[in-house]
Amino acid sequence: MIEIASPQDPPTNARRVSNIVDVDLTQGSTFSDAVPHAAFDALRSDGGIAWHDEAPIAPGMDQGEFLQFVDSPGFWAVTRYDLVTTVLKNHQLFSSQLGGAFMFSLSPTSLAMFRLMMLNMDPPDHARLRRILTPIFMPKAVERLHASVVTNAIEIADAVDASQSCDLVTAVSAEMPLRVLADLLGMPLEDRHLLFEWSNQLLDFDSMDASADRDGALGAFAGLMAYGEDIAQARRSEPRDDIVSRIVQAEVDGERLSDTEFSLFWLLLVIAGNETTRNALSGSVVALDESDQWTWLADHPAHLAVAIEELLRFVSPVHNFRRTAVQDTMLGDQLVRAGDKVVVWYGAANRDPAVFDDPHQLTLTRVDNPHLAFGIGPHFCLGAHLARMELSVMLQELLHRFPHL
Repeated sequence: MIEIASPQDPPTNARRVSNIVDVDLTQGSTFSDAVPHAAFDALRSDGGIAWHDEAPIAPGMDQGEFLQFVDSPGFWAVTRYDLVTTVLKNHQLFSSQLGGAFMFSLSPTSLAMFRLMMLNMDPPDHARLRRILTPIFMPKAVERLHASVVTNAIEIADAVDASQSCDLVTAVSAEMPLRVLADLLGMPLEDRHLLFEWSNQLLDFDSMDASADRDGALGAFAGLMAYGEDIAQARRSEPRDDIVSRIVQAEVDGERLSDTEFSLFWLLLVIAGNETTRNALSGSVVALDESDQWTWLADHPAHLAVAIEELLRFVSPVHNFRRTAVQDTMLGDQLVRAGDKVVVWYGAANRDPAVFDDPHQLTLTRVDNPHLAFGIGPHFCLGAHLARMELSVMLQELLHRFPHL
């Protein structure tokens, strides 16, 4: 792969986020109360692409030798639907591999390691690894999990006391994907909450806020990796019918995955397999409640499948991913330089009025709904079918049990 140096200075004469809105999209605290949709509306209306300055990396943010960050002058914030889809579909111009898929820039050593993760690859390397998991997440294969997902939903709902309040996230939204993921990974069910704790600590740290718990994140990372290594070792000697067995027994170009490659596969599955579905389910319940449509959907269960797509659009559980420009190119009306970071914002694209009528309205009967909640292009979410099933089955059970939630 050709390496391209990232420019160390902001572009001259670029449209600037700071001249349009007073918002820092790099800070988790910006999103703590709500997604800043008003800011995204303004950015999208003013061209849909603008340069966002980036503060220096805070001292102590590195996580040992494995994860080290470097300063970056900033990135292009892309908020218009057509521009987001252009970036995500075109890996020849906007690479996942050059700089990784995450907003903050990694040191050369860390980047080299994280390029072994499928999320941070371009075709054809990405396609070779993706083939390992594709059969597991095909619609027919996922459908075989339906009975198990229904059983889990019933057990989760049974544990909710209808006469009292509860924490939706821990009692319901996190519980469903954790149970499904534990089954897919071949973990004992009683260990599922380890995944919840590890991913929480890792993703809280990833917000890069000054309050992040570095020691907690390091401990979570070490625990998660050690657990994965133990399971991998067990499955190499005694394979089972689970994802870990498939990964450790798989061959890419005639060779088994290295320990590092497996560890990064494991990390991706644990984070992506529970965090996104948890957020989608929690966000869906909140959205239905705040729009006073919970009871309507409970009374019209035939609309659930269409409503799920609208909830995915409205909630957009993944905020952003990053690409790196391979060469100088025009994106919208801005010149993006080779090596520039380009960060696409899914929630902004999913509320683009050029694509969605009345985009800030939760319209449960919306049929024409080409949302980007699962992405588009080579990195379209592998687990989309499973996520839809989990969301649909759990919501159906909640709506049936608690029609007046």
